[in-house]
Amino acid sequence: MSAENRKVEKLFNFRPVFFLAVFLCFGILFAFLRKIYDASWWWLCAILPIMGVSFCFCETKRALLRAVACWGALCLFFSVGFGVFNAQIRRFESADVYNGECTVVGKVLQKEETNYYTCLLLDDVFIDGKGCDGKLNAYLPLSFYENIKLGDEIAMLGETRTNTEIYGEYGFSTYQIDENIAYSCYVEECVVANGDTDVFLWLRNRIQARIETGMDEDSGAVMLAVLTGNTSQIDGGLLNNMRYGGIAHIFAVSGLHVGALYAFCLLLFHKTKLNNIHRIGKVFLLAFIVLFYGGVCGFSLSIIRAIVLCLVSYTAKQLLSAIDFLEILGFSAIIILFLSPVDLFNVGFQLSFSACLGIVLLQKRIGQVCVEMGKAYRKIYPKQLTDAQQRIIDDGNTLPLTVSERAARAVSSLLSVSLAVQIATAPIQLAHFGYISGWGLLLNLFFVPLISVVFAFLLVFAVVACLLPAGASIAVFYLPNVFWSAVLLLFEGVGFSTFALVGWRVSWQVCVCYYSGWIFATDKLYLSAFYKRMGGLLCFSCCIFLFLAGNL
Repeated sequence: MSAENRKVEKLFNFRPVFFLAVFLCFGILFAFLRKIYDASWWWLCAILPIMGVSFCFCETKRALLRAVACWGALCLFFSVGFGVFNAQIRRFESADVYNGECTVVGKVLQKEETNYYTCLLLDDVFIDGKGCDGKLNAYLPLSFYENIKLGDEIAMLGETRTNTEIYGEYGFSTYQIDENIAYSCYVEECVVANGDTDVFLWLRNRIQARIETGMDEDSGAVMLAVLTGNTSQIDGGLLNNMRYGGIAHIFAVSGLHVGALYAFCLLLFHKTKLNNIHRIGKVFLLAFIVLFYGGVCGFSLSIIRAIVLCLVSYTAKQLLSAIDFLEILGFSAIIILFLSPVDLFNVGFQLSFSACLGIVLLQKRIGQVCVEMGKAYRKIYPKQLTDAQQRIIDDGNTLPLTVSERAARAVSSLLSVSLAVQIATAPIQLAHFGYISGWGLLLNLFFVPLISVVFAFLLVFAVVACLLPAGASIAVFYLPNVFWSAVLLLFEGVGFSTFALVGWRVSWQVCVCYYSGWIFATDKLYLSAFYKRMGGLLCFSCCIFLFLAGNL
């Protein structure tokens, strides 16, 4: 049998790095199930039939050896995932135990103001004079919020506890384990001293101070959230309305923001003298820019994921002739999960990678549907051609696109990307947040391109304001203030909770059927149209049945 025929008969193309990442995830997931639910080791036997079937299709000894090597690598990554997850859990649970009044000294990394108290996140923590391998949440009276800056050293006396429960009332403690927040302190007395603030904390403090000086309260709060991810200043009602509108992700500094900065850097690389830099130099320059921005944002989990994906993608583009985005996604996931395996259960990780997979697997198909709809429309309402245009077609040439046709293509592209993301992330949003925005598709069509375009300019305004005296902030931020005031008029005047799907529960069985159904809709499975339709119909039918059974 020829190589060409064998390729056609394959069920799918095997992408090694992507599948290594998948089995790394399986290993982490199995370790989680063992730890939380005491899952049986017998579940591992479920892979044996799939392994056996793959061996049966090996027609030569070389193919059999290749299959054995692939399964060996997959099993190795499964074992690595299992091991690194347990290692991270053991590290978190091994924190020193405190339960009583203690003196605490630490450096302020984050601060947040709530209705009842000021919450600080401290690093470099010492409890009763002993250094601790972990961070601490400190809760102080509201009056302390204005007097404490990021980077300050703070000494406190209060009720201190060790919190290393990995599963509690609100589920798996992903954030606490990821950030290694093992302690909490309810402060009775405290003394604040100006610490040795690093350049990142200094810049974050300065950006916030300049924005507060130069912008209106609501506009400044949104500006600060978009640039640094700090949403603590945004009014709760306004933030909830944006969540129901489906665009609150513009405040979680992540792929959208790093992608916009990445696109701005590429523009500079191509349109300025930076184009003369060697491609390796461009990689290092881009890495410096995005890592510096990540430092200003505090190297949050979401921005680390975005930076890894951005740098892996650009490096592959510079060093490799052909790029498979599934392989890039797989390699990025491996790096992130090696650094912090419990990040697999972080909603940000799940949304980021499901959105990327949705674009890779579904955007092309949705785009094809849009093209077919356009062709059907032109058949019903044919375009009236002038004599000159008809002569061009008769000569075998193609007519140049009109302004309206270019606009239609741009809208079609944005719609296919946005719809692919909405489809891929819908179950995750419903499972974690309890709602799906009915406005998300429409608002994201407008706001995602808008933020992508203006983000780099907003960042430039903030940097210029930091370099100038405080009195110049009003002039520097005049345009951003007008921009955000106009945007907020929409969210202050319209209640977007009206068309949100709220209160429905999603089980893991529903998610498996849902995503399996969409896999049949992609072009990655080499099946006939009949089997694809039947497989998709079966999966979606099971999905709907299980969803209704769990909610009615």
